[in-house]
Amino acid sequence: LKNSDPRLGVEMQSTGEVACFGVNQYEAFLKAMISAGFKLPTKTVLVSIGPAMQKVEFAQYARMLVDMGFTVYGTKNTAELLKAQDIACTPVYKPFVRREPNVITMLKTGKLDLVINVPDSMDSQGLSDGFEIRRGAVDSGTPLLVDIKTAILVVMCLRRKFLREQSGKAFWDYSSWQEHTEPREAVTVAGLA
Repeated sequence: LKNSDPRLGVEMQSTGEVACFGVNQYEAFLKAMISAGFKLPTKTVLVSIGPAMQKVEFAQYARMLVDMGFTVYGTKNTAELLKAQDIACTPVYKPFVRREPNVITMLKTGKLDLVINVPDSMDSQGLSDGFEIRRGAVDSGTPLLVDIKTAILVVMCLRRKFLREQSGKAFWDYSSWQEHTEPREAVTVAGLA
């Protein structure tokens, strides 16, 4: 919906469900996110977190993103906190600051793969920077996460995927339901018969 805040309130958070199988929660969660239309980031992530405690909570996950080779961008206060903890973070200007690099310009030009924007409060103000960032992400087709716990789980999933792929193993496993539920020996014996 045009000009609506894409952040979900409690009445909207449980209206859609996706079930996926995986060898662990990380694989299953990423499969579920992808099946719901989420595009995995490949290079760049914007982090803009309002509450101070959640900025601190997310810092270790921002470091994981950097360690995986992502370029992390942050709005003023988020970038300052991450830099204070020796986490590489490129500062960007909020929408109402008419300077570059500006979040909205980066979204419009496709320079961001993922936006993590955790608002300060649940009251939607159509004139806030956070609203403009969220709206810009949706309007540009950039994946958007507005919940800190979901953002943390996505980063943990990406890290798990990264580590598996770095060790030469495929993260995605295509196998039958029986291979997931039956003991390995039974599947192997059945395959030889």
